[in-house]
Amino acid sequence: MVLPEVPKGLEDVRESSSLALNEEGFSSKRWLAYFQENKKSCPQIVIPETVNVSAAMRPPLIHSLQRFQIGETGEGKHLKKFAARMNDPVYEQCIDMFIKEEQHHARILAQMIASMDGTLLTWHWSDLVFIGLRRLLHLKTEIFVLLIAEVIGKCFYRTCSANLEDPLLSDAFSLIVLDELGHLEFHCRFLRNQFEKSPVFLRQFVLICWSLLFYCACLVFIADHKQALAALNVQPKQFLKDLTSSFRICSRRSLSLEWKDIVEE
Repeated sequence: MVLPEVPKGLEDVRESSSLALNEEGFSSKRWLAYFQENKKSCPQIVIPETVNVSAAMRPPLIHSLQRFQIGETGEGKHLKKFAARMNDPVYEQCIDMFIKEEQHHARILAQMIASMDGTLLTWHWSDLVFIGLRRLLHLKTEIFVLLIAEVIGKCFYRTCSANLEDPLLSDAFSLIVLDELGHLEFHCRFLRNQFEKSPVFLRQFVLICWSLLFYCACLVFIADHKQALAALNVQPKQFLKDLTSSFRICSRRSLSLEWKDIVEE
């Protein structure tokens, strides 16, 4: 069996997530415990050499996964450098384990691509753009941009899990989604802690800028991945609606704001 006892594994990951996700506020020690427990409980994922994906679906799916794979591969040197300025060694450990989970996802995606006779990219312009934006200012800027990629990735992986016929691929994507949910909560809680004493007008300005960047990224993503979405039987409008819903949750948890708070002003 390539992915042994998947249902139990999924329950283990959900249980480990409760270590941090059910707590209010931000605690580096609590999140470190979450990442450590998640590492222990996560089942080993090995994708077989061949998978049940139709010949028509393979090219667009490979096209999309190649771009996600290269994005998940980074070493996070810049993020680690910014995290070191927080003077919180435990938070630095959390960031390190977060990066390792992302690299683990990259290895899984690489196996998926190989199982469909695809090749890996060495670079892609979208990855370079995200890296450039993340490095513009400081840690909070990097995390805001990172969250955009995390939201898009989570939604796309969830779409793959729900619409692919191969059960092993579907389970593998489900496990990645669970990790991504933890990552979203980790970064949102950190930002909420950083902005909790900021005036409302500042948080509103940040949300406006963040939202504009998010929707630009969404439109570019949908244009670049429209063939994969079509192969997965998902309409672009529906996918954008899913992205918007996830982003609103992030904005609420990161800045304690929603768009209606700005409109009402």
